[in-house]
Amino acid sequence: MKTNKETRSSNPSWEDLNFSILSLIFSCLSLHEQLFLLPRVCHAWLSVTLDTLFKNSILDLRLLDKLDEEEQQLRFTHLLRLAINRFNGWVSIYFPRKYIFGYFATIYIAEKTPNVSCVVLPCDTIYRVSPIYIPLLYWKQLKVFHARLSPDKGLHLHIISQLVFCCNNIGELGFHGKITEKEALAIVEGFPKLRILDFSDSTLSSKALFMVLDGKLKYLYELNVLHCLIEDDDGKDIGADMDRLRDFKKEMLEKACTFRSLRKFMHCFGKSCEHCKDKS
Repeated sequence: MKTNKETRSSNPSWEDLNFSILSLIFSCLSLHEQLFLLPRVCHAWLSVTLDTLFKNSILDLRLLDKLDEEEQQLRFTHLLRLAINRFNGWVSIYFPRKYIFGYFATIYIAEKTPNVSCVVLPCDTIYRVSPIYIPLLYWKQLKVFHARLSPDKGLHLHIISQLVFCCNNIGELGFHGKITEKEALAIVEGFPKLRILDFSDSTLSSKALFMVLDGKLKYLYELNVLHCLIEDDDGKDIGADMDRLRDFKKEMLEKACTFRSLRKFMHCFGKSCEHCKDKS
């Protein structure tokens, strides 16, 4: 009679396949199969499934936005919890736009990923569920941070202050929402070594923009104000008055040209922008 070892060597099973090959095969299957079928075959296939869904340098949670059924969302978060307890090599985290993680879930993710250098939070409602300045206590190695600001203005300065306090290595910052002179001042004073600043798709006061262009951010290399609604001191759209818009563009571009470190200034004011026209 053949021993178990001899039988196994002559008739290799699926779980004996190289993990990288299995992962490649799994990635070709449907998401439903990856969530509900493959992990239940055996421990080896569960590990490969986690590897397929999560194990790379980016922890991309935006897949949750594509899951319409609550059962799928719950299954995904269950596997996410298993993955977080096994892996620790993530460099970046992208949170979903629609799916909202609760207070303890957000804290749990932050606690398990203290070494990430990039966090992107496209959902403004997360601030009403879980104040993001608490997870920032764990993300002290951050170099890149993007967030859509909550309608609650009081939280803006809290978040900026917490970033200044916890994250000394921030080189790229993106805030999207309503940016006033107060937020701009806090950023200019709090991040003197900032290299990339992204205000795209925001409502931006003219004073806030001029404050950034004054040259105090001596290392600023790239500034993005694409598709921004620029407001004057009275809160009115500068683009509604052609003479005012012309004067504003001239002054803004003059300041940008004298900004010694600035090499990339992305804006919509040089020519008509169909995106902004439609939005307006």
